[in-house]
Amino acid sequence: MQQIVINPFPYDDTTKMQKDFKRNFSKEDCLNADLNSYWMNIAGCLSKVFRGNESKIPQGQIDWLHLSFFGIFEQYRFLEENISNYPTFYDEYMNNEKARELLLKYLYFN
Repeated sequence: MQQIVINPFPYDDTTKMQKDFKRNFSKEDCLNADLNSYWMNIAGCLSKVFRGNESKIPQGQIDWLHLSFFGIFEQYRFLEENISNYPTFYDEYMNNEKARELLLKYLYFN
C-alpha cells in the first residue's frame, strides 16, 4: 500500500484543470494546496497504521477519511465528472481513494 501515495503530485494536470475551468475557480481557491492537504491526511494515516500507531490517529483525521476530496472541498465539485480527462491526476486521485477506503476498512475492523 505504500506505493499508492508516493507518486509525484500531478501538477501538469492540475494546471490544465485550472486553465480549462478558470471561470469556475474563485480567487480564493487553491486546488494544489487543498489536494495536498487531503492526500497528506491519507498518507499520514497510512504512516501511523504502518507503524502500528493507528490508535494515535486524531479523530479529525479519521473524520476526513470518511469524505471524498469533493465532499470536503465542495467548491471543486464541478471537476468531479471531468477528472477522467486528466489521466495522471485521475490515476493519483483513484490511488488515494483506494488507500482511503482501505484505511477506513482497516480502522473499522480493528
